[in-house]
Amino acid sequence: MEKKIFKYARISTSEQNEARQVEALKDYPGEMLIDKISGKIPFAERPEGKKIIGSVNEKSISELIVLDVDRLGRNTLDIMATLQLMKDHKICVTVHRYGLKSFVDGKPNPTFELISNIMSTLAQIEIERTKERQKEGIIQAKQRGAYKGRPKGSKNKDSISLIDKYPMVTICIRNNMSINDTATATGKSRSTVKRVRKEFFDLLNRKD
Repeated sequence: MEKKIFKYARISTSEQNEARQVEALKDYPGEMLIDKISGKIPFAERPEGKKIIGSVNEKSISELIVLDVDRLGRNTLDIMATLQLMKDHKICVTVHRYGLKSFVDGKPNPTFELISNIMSTLAQIEIERTKERQKEGIIQAKQRGAYKGRPKGSKNKDSISLIDKYPMVTICIRNNMSINDTATATGKSRSTVKRVRKEFFDLLNRKD
């Protein structure tokens, strides 16, 4: 079966730049997919984004072409989840603005990898900021007398290690992606996603 090539664009309903993105990608082969939706919506929850991810699962796509990498998600964390999904399935991502492909001759492109690593670092910083905000919430709750502590038998240490073990799953959860979409985007099982999700929200709600 011949694999598909998709060209992807996203515009918000109030923008008028659809023609610009289409024009920039016109010389590339493949089917043009356009999401007219707010950039606040995660890639995996956009209509055409879902179509692309479905093709990834069906192993029927070979390349994804975009004008800029920011079209692939709502923020750095969401973009990283999308790029990781493509990398795991060896799907080449072409970014027109930089003239870069994620794979060259079937091998990861070092320059593209460098950009991805920088984005990954930014994502990790965001995770650490979240932890700091959680700690600040604990202090504020204690000051208000609203902090109840952890129920007996709970395992905060295990929760943190589980969250750290699956950072991409945590990223998706933080971006309000559904269990199914998170499993698809990260390549993890639904049961794993459910476990991480439960631990994440337990930790968030306990604020300790």
